[in-house]
Amino acid sequence: MIDLNIENLSVGFSSKTSSRRGVLSGLNFALRPGELLVLAGPNGGGKTTLLKTLGGFLAPLEGKVFLGGRDMAAMNKREKASAVSFLFQGQTALWPFTVEEFIGQGRFPHRGFFAAEEPVDRDAVARSILAAGLSGYERRVITELSGGEFQRVLIARAMTQEASVILMDEPINNLDPKYQFIVMDLIRDLAASGLAIMMSLHDLTLAKAYASRVALVAEGCLAALGPPEEALREDTLTRVFEIPQGYQKYIMPRC
Repeated sequence: MIDLNIENLSVGFSSKTSSRRGVLSGLNFALRPGELLVLAGPNGGGKTTLLKTLGGFLAPLEGKVFLGGRDMAAMNKREKASAVSFLFQGQTALWPFTVEEFIGQGRFPHRGFFAAEEPVDRDAVARSILAAGLSGYERRVITELSGGEFQRVLIARAMTQEASVILMDEPINNLDPKYQFIVMDLIRDLAASGLAIMMSLHDLTLAKAYASRVALVAEGCLAALGPPEEALREDTLTRVFEIPQGYQKYIMPRC
C-alpha cells in the first residue's frame, strides 16, 4: 500500500485568473493507507478541484503531489490509473453493460482496452463483486439498477482497478438513507483493508461517524484537519460554513 503526500499545493483552473474563487492554496497533508479522509466545506470551496488535481486530471498551479514517494507529474497515465482510482460525482449508467462487464472495465489500466481478459482479471472482478455485496448481480444490466446499487457497482469497479488510493467526489449524493449507510459501510471497510481513501461529503453527521480524519476547506485554504471530534468543533463549523446565529443546532454533528 502507498500513501499520497501533498506539499505546498495550490489548485485551480488557471494561475492567471483574476478571480480566485474556488481555488485552494498552501495545502500540506498526507493521505495514509488504512484511513478514510473526509473532505468537507461550503459549496464552491474547491473540494472537487482538489480531488481532480490529486487524481491527475488537473495540473497543480503550484506545489507537488507525491504518490508512494514519486512525483505524480512524472508518472504516465497508465501508472497513475494503476495507482489511483477516481469516482466522479453524478456518474450514471449510459450503456447496457452487465454488472460483471462494467466492473471488469476496472482492469483496463492493467491489460489495456483491447487485450484479452486473463484469469487474474476474472479473479479481481470476482473478489470485488463479493466485497461489494453484489453476488447474484453479475448478469443484471446496469441501466436497470437503483442509484444505491449502481453506486456499489462503481465502487466495485474501482476496487477491481486494484489502486492503492481511491478518490471519491460525493459518492452518496442523492441516495436514500438506507443506501447511504450501505455505501458508507463499504467505503469504511475498504479503508480498513489498507486502502487510502479520500471522499468529499456534505453530511457532517456521517463524516463524524465514519471518518478517520476530516479536512475542512474554506476561503481558499485548509481551515481544519484532524479527527472528527477536533475538526468538527462548533466554533470551527460556524466560521467555515458562515452559519447564522441560532441555526448551529441544525448542522452540528452530535454523538
